[in-house]
Amino acid sequence: MTVLYTPGQLRSAISIAPETYRHWKKALAPLRRGRGHSPCFSSGDLVAVSVIRSLATDMAIRVGALAPIAEPLFELCNLSPWPALERAKVVINVPGAQLQLRPELAEVVSDQPLITIPLGPMVARLREQLLAASDSREQASLLFPPMPINTAASARGGRL
Repeated sequence: MTVLYTPGQLRSAISIAPETYRHWKKALAPLRRGRGHSPCFSSGDLVAVSVIRSLATDMAIRVGALAPIAEPLFELCNLSPWPALERAKVVINVPGAQLQLRPELAEVVSDQPLITIPLGPMVARLREQLLAASDSREQASLLFPPMPINTAASARGGRL
C-alpha cells in the first residue's frame, strides 16, 4: 500500500509556506504533477522536497537553478524506501546536473565541486513531523488496563 500526501501535508512536513510552495511548483516540474488538494505526493517526494529545501534555504541556492536536477532527484528518492535513504547521502553536481545516492560512509572522489547531503537527519525529521501530525488519541479506546490473572486460570491457559 502506497501512502500519498496532499500538498498541504507536504508543506507542513517540510515546513514551507504556501507562497514558497507555489513558487517552487512553478520552478520544479515534479511538483506540478499534483492538482488541487488531492493526495499525490509519495514519501520519496517528501524526501526530495526536503533536499530542495536544504539546498534553497541552508545553502542559498536559487530554486530555479535546481530545476535541471529536480526530476532525477525525485526519481532517486522514490527508488529507495526510507530505511535505505536513512543510511545514504545524496551527492549533487549542480552545474553538471548529476546525482548519486551513496552509502553514508562511502567516500566520494571527484574533480568537480559537489554538494553532499546526508539523508538520515532529513528522514528522521520527516518521520517526526508526520507522526506528530497524527492524533495519538485516535485509538485511545483500545488501551486496556493490566488485569491480575489467578494461578488456577493461568494453569488452564488463561481461561476462567
